[in-house]
Amino acid sequence: MVSVLKIKKRGNAMSIKNKFGMCARTLLAAVSVTSLQSIAAAAPILVGQSASMSGGSAASGKDARAGINAYFTAVNRKGGIGGRALELISEDDEGKRDKTLTNTKNLVENRNVIALLGFTSGAGVESSLQYLAAAKTVMLSPLTGNVAIRENFNRYLFHTRAGYTDEIALAVKQLRANGLSRYAIVYLEDAKLNGETMRVALAKEKLKPILDIALDRNATDFSTQIASISTGNIDAVMFITNGAPFTKFVSGLRKLGFNGQLITSSFAGTRFVQDAKKDAAGAVVVQVLPPLSKDFLPIVRDFKAHLKEFDATAKPNITSFEAYISARVLVEALQRTKGDVSREAVVRALEGFGTMDLGGYEIKFTSTNHDGSKFVDTSVVARDGSLRY
Repeated sequence: MVSVLKIKKRGNAMSIKNKFGMCARTLLAAVSVTSLQSIAAAAPILVGQSASMSGGSAASGKDARAGINAYFTAVNRKGGIGGRALELISEDDEGKRDKTLTNTKNLVENRNVIALLGFTSGAGVESSLQYLAAAKTVMLSPLTGNVAIRENFNRYLFHTRAGYTDEIALAVKQLRANGLSRYAIVYLEDAKLNGETMRVALAKEKLKPILDIALDRNATDFSTQIASISTGNIDAVMFITNGAPFTKFVSGLRKLGFNGQLITSSFAGTRFVQDAKKDAAGAVVVQVLPPLSKDFLPIVRDFKAHLKEFDATAKPNITSFEAYISARVLVEALQRTKGDVSREAVVRALEGFGTMDLGGYEIKFTSTNHDGSKFVDTSVVARDGSLRY
């Protein structure tokens, strides 16, 4: 039996009560609780993540997880996908290539995830590509511009950000325009093609690196490499590394009096600014997303609001923002399946995207092009820690 609402006017205010004396706010709360109970009763839609939750890249993995969960939580509050809650299953790969593949297999075969999201190891993704194709499971937007994973088209791999080839081409062009000619390049030894990308970009300007340095992804001591740069008469150092080693290089080189230009790919994120503090001033960061300072963009406003709702203590950064965007794209794909929530339906939905504006950031997919964005820009760390574009 439907309860009858009675409207009682008090001056300019209006109080709504039903015959049991419940006010409208209480009724809305009851509806919200009922909706959440309904979602809880339905089987969740499982999404898998393998990321560095420990080791040298732990900060990136945790930020990525927060960005994804911020949007998933917002969607779940509104009823989920067709009444089903989104649930992220995160597994720690410690930044290790082989463990990423092991986690991927476990997520697909044992956890039965609908898609994979928020991976942080480019080398780990590379090791998983053949398996993804065999398992016919989508991996969306690994948080890396890794060159090797973009070399060959894979129907089950989609990117929502530009790759390192585009990033480094812009960086070298700008550095060359400033008259810099003596370069050191620093990259991870388990992603050798990223190093080759920097060599090729320099060669196009008739240059080659004076120092060529490959790092262990999980190493913590870089004193020898830092010393070699500081004494090498270097104009600029280009990095394609995660944030932890970049932070150590920035602080170490500044302490040794190195005044050359430091420029990093987007891989390092922006957490190094707060970690390196005043030493970070002057560093150039290549960006593949709109600046977080642009609050007039709906995508930036939404991200900050949803992250705050999810975790009031979390500080917005470019890594969690990138993961947040990938979560929004996946949710859009799931909604476009129109109830047919299956792995193949997600692939078809992504390939049928065309161009989609997320509110100041566009993604475009087709059946033959899964590189969703070519957006690249550069920023400089100011003395106050802000990023100037």
